[in-house]
Amino acid sequence: MKKIVAVSTLALLLAGCNPGDQEAQDNSKTEQANKSADEKATSDSEKSDAEVAKEKEAKEAAETKKEAEAKAEAEKKAEEQAAADKKAAEEKAAEEKAAEEKTTEEKSSDASSTEDKATDKKDDGKTDSAQDPEPAKPSKPESETPDVDKSDTKADLSLGELVVVNKKYSLPIDYKPSDLVVPNVSFSYSGVLEQSYMRAPAAKQMEKMFADAKADGVTLNAVSGFRSGSRQTVLYNNYVARDGKAAADQYSARPGHSEHQTGLVFDISAPSVGNGLTAELGDTKEGKWIANNAAKYGFIVRYDRGFQSRTGYTYEPWHIRYVGVGPATQIKNNGQTLEEYMKVGH
Repeated sequence: MKKIVAVSTLALLLAGCNPGDQEAQDNSKTEQANKSADEKATSDSEKSDAEVAKEKEAKEAAETKKEAEAKAEAEKKAEEQAAADKKAAEEKAAEEKAAEEKTTEEKSSDASSTEDKATDKKDDGKTDSAQDPEPAKPSKPESETPDVDKSDTKADLSLGELVVVNKKYSLPIDYKPSDLVVPNVSFSYSGVLEQSYMRAPAAKQMEKMFADAKADGVTLNAVSGFRSGSRQTVLYNNYVARDGKAAADQYSARPGHSEHQTGLVFDISAPSVGNGLTAELGDTKEGKWIANNAAKYGFIVRYDRGFQSRTGYTYEPWHIRYVGVGPATQIKNNGQTLEEYMKVGH
């Protein structure tokens, strides 16, 4: 063995290498290799951590994006649903409005039809409709008195609430008060028609009268107020065609000669007579209450019982005319007609 080592050493010496240097070189190579391996391991470790972080970040970003997309989709669906609900609500509202307008038109049409064909009677003789603006043909027509003046004299509108409109005094056919309102009282029909209006001062007093009547256990219903000249023309012509001019003139005014056009008149009735415009009203509790109390609120029963020779019209216990509390009280207490109070003809 010593011989072999000696030979190796000798060989190294002959090659010009120092055995100690060779060993140092070998150790250096080993250290370098180990260092490279460590550096590679560290690099691999750092790279792995970066990739993991990157992947984690990418995953989180993907999840965030997914959540945002889901939220956006949910919001979109909510908006679409809200839009659909709004559209459905608008369509429903439009349908309800159309149905309401149709109902109103039908009621208005029915009301006009009822007015045009005058009063329908039940078997008990009471009015079936509350919207007939004039009574039926009188069973026993009375002849007009000679003093009924049918000349056409213009009504004096400057008299205000005391204006006289009758067979002698007329209004322009297109006259319409500027202060018409719908009184806050119970009506015999639904909806608002031309005949639902009345001049504001008279409407205010009628509201008080209806309220006090109710407090006294008396139920009243408003039937027909303002009526235009054109509407009166239609009604009057219909009555003439149905009953003849002589009979029609006892209960229906010629166009321009109707007190209804003043806006100071309202026909009122009660459920006890089917809300009809009938002389029977005068014999009911409601009719008697009207006759006894109307003046307190500025109204008179314009065509009272037994006044035909002094007014030209048959008895109408339903036809109340506003003249103001003072004049109404004096007219009632004196048993007068409006013509007599104002000292004018009829």
